[in-house]
Amino acid sequence: MSDYTTAARPYANAVYDIANETSSLSSWSDALANTAAVINDDQISELLDDPETGKTEKGELIIKVLGDKLNSAQQNLIKLMAENGRLMLFSDVVTQFEVARAKAENKIEAEVTSAFELSAEQTSELVKTLKNKLGCDITLTTTVDESLIGGVIIKAGDTIIDASMKSQLDSLALSLGR
Repeated sequence: MSDYTTAARPYANAVYDIANETSSLSSWSDALANTAAVINDDQISELLDDPETGKTEKGELIIKVLGDKLNSAQQNLIKLMAENGRLMLFSDVVTQFEVARAKAENKIEAEVTSAFELSAEQTSELVKTLKNKLGCDITLTTTVDESLIGGVIIKAGDTIIDASMKSQLDSLALSLGR
């Protein structure tokens, strides 16, 4: 766990609590994603890294770029994080907020990396199996990595299932090397 993840947790938890209490999870999700995109922009990032720019100015810069896309509570979050020198944590705040939101909504995002393109039937069966195993709704994204040789790697929340041929061959090579 990175220092950023640990440092971002209180902000993410506070934002989630506010968003949940005010029934504005979607609005906060959009605002956080937009803010993270602005902060990660190369030109903005360069200005934020400039030691000559004051902390308050950095927060005001982000708010000015986003304009009326932020409500006052969202602007206050940016100001607070800027004043505390924590704007670089924003992507981690977004990630943790979305994890908390998905957990509350009983949803999870799963990423499947396979050696070959999965058919619609395989994808559907995988979603069904993961839903039964994890007990929640699954949003599945798939990617192809031919270096796996065969099989799949599934990442769903804290669960990682590596059923790739590459992994099995690596394990075999390791056991033979002893």
